[in-house]
Amino acid sequence: MKNEKGFTLVELMVTLTVAVILLALAVPAFNDFVQANRISAQANELVTAINLARDEALKRRQTVSICNSNDGATCSGTWVDGWIVFSNLDGDTTIDTGTAGIPDDEVLRVWDAMPRGSVFAASPAPLHYSGIGLVNNPAQFVFTIPERTGTMTRCINISVTGHPSVTTEKHASCPPGP
Repeated sequence: MKNEKGFTLVELMVTLTVAVILLALAVPAFNDFVQANRISAQANELVTAINLARDEALKRRQTVSICNSNDGATCSGTWVDGWIVFSNLDGDTTIDTGTAGIPDDEVLRVWDAMPRGSVFAASPAPLHYSGIGLVNNPAQFVFTIPERTGTMTRCINISVTGHPSVTTEKHASCPPGP
């Protein structure tokens, strides 16, 4: 009889059992990791929009606004539908088209809707940056995604100076805004 190389059935079954146990432990942790990255990416997109609005207001020395938008052209819908940053010469919530001697407001950038299952709250809307980089009102934006191990919340607070600060809360709601 030759000395044959390979695995016995018992060795194969033990190896598969160990692999299944390791996967059972790893998959839930991986799902939490994916959810944490998803909420982080969404919050980072909004921080990018906030920084763009502030930078453009300072550069242009005029009001620049950020508001929720479901069509990419007007302040409408909810924040989950997306948002826009636009130059806002008269400081209202309308993107003016230059009629009756009013200069044009300009949409600077459009953000698309958030992925399904996203929960998002904002206060107030819209946010107006003055030509010196200050906001009309302090604001708080809250992203929430339910997880296997509870709820993960990402809080973006904007002070009167216009700078956003981001905090992560696990199993809790955001602290009161500025």
